Amino acid sequence: MPDTFAPHFTATGIGTLPLLDPREAVDAVCDRLREMPYWPQLPQRAAIEDMNLQYARALRPLVAADLDQRSLLAHPGLGREEALAAFYERLLAGPEEDFGLLPEEAAGFFAFQEKVAAAGPGQYPWLKGHVTGPLTLAASVLGSDGKALLYDDEMAEAIAKGLGLAAAAQARQLAPLNRPLMIFFDEPFLSGYGSAFSPISRGKVIELLGLAAQETRERVPAVLGVHCCGNTDWGMLVEAGLDVLNLDSAGFGEHLLLYPEALRQLYARGGAVAWGAVPTIGYTGQETAQGLWAGLRGLLDKLAATGFDPATLARQALITPACGLGSLSRDKALAILDLTRQVADLARVQFAV
Repeated sequence: MPDTFAPHFTATGIGTLPLLDPREAVDAVCDRLREMPYWPQLPQRAAIEDMNLQYARALRPLVAADLDQRSLLAHPGLGREEALAAFYERLLAGPEEDFGLLPEEAAGFFAFQEKVAAAGPGQYPWLKGHVTGPLTLAASVLGSDGKALLYDDEMAEAIAKGLGLAAAAQARQLAPLNRPLMIFFDEPFLSGYGSAFSPISRGKVIELLGLAAQETRERVPAVLGVHCCGNTDWGMLVEAGLDVLNLDSAGFGEHLLLYPEALRQLYARGGAVAWGAVPTIGYTGQETAQGLWAGLRGLLDKLAATGFDPATLARQALITPACGLGSLSRDKALAILDLTRQVADLARVQFAV
């Protein structure tokens, strides 16, 4: 992680937008989140831009996308062992760019590249990318035994490594823009961690996220984060070794305060919390930047009262929406992006240290 990573309430976003035109979507992001814009996934534009389907090609032949059903299939036409062998041949000996994105899979990604490339060198000082996390993707594919591939250790490990390489390939694609990069592994699956519906061990979560991050870090420099839009074991995500922890702090911020030792570890290694201070699914239209900032300020004050350095809390913080915006209306999505920037602006003024 670069020593220069001190975001100080930089505003950025999470994954999806509901727009159909990729250039309009990129303009919406870049006009509002100018310090760290992100490339938008557009799932309403095409099925292939669903967060799981978008990375199926990178993982072939372990999985394949069924666009009609908007689902993933486990190694169609191949046996399990044959699929694993073919995948590892790609992973170990194939070209890295084979794991990158194509225009038909991610129209917003390529419109984003064009927008940033055309901007002056002083604009958009950081960029953000994202890849579906290994637990979320592996949980969405059923093997021949009817169980999710997440519960097949060899398949889950291969998926984690493949997505780590997909993140590295994405970083390579963005490298000509000459900006530092933050990439999130998006893990909505972990919102159900600990329930009867996700019987996976804490150690396995840490292992799979760690494998994905290691695969990326061995190939490219990037700040790596993990996004989870529900409640989970936040200490587990810190132990996985990611640089940035992103949560729906509007809904679950108090739960994060139950993990002070994990937060101290995160801050001690130069990591950051990306506070999802603006609600998404729970957005009503009545929210104000001042009210949302007051909620986040309350969380920061509680951390400071328990011994956390206020300067570190401010320096190692980002502001995001609680989750992606792809299922919302256009007007709601843009209003949430506006609020995200406004909360970040207030935080910088009112939590100055």
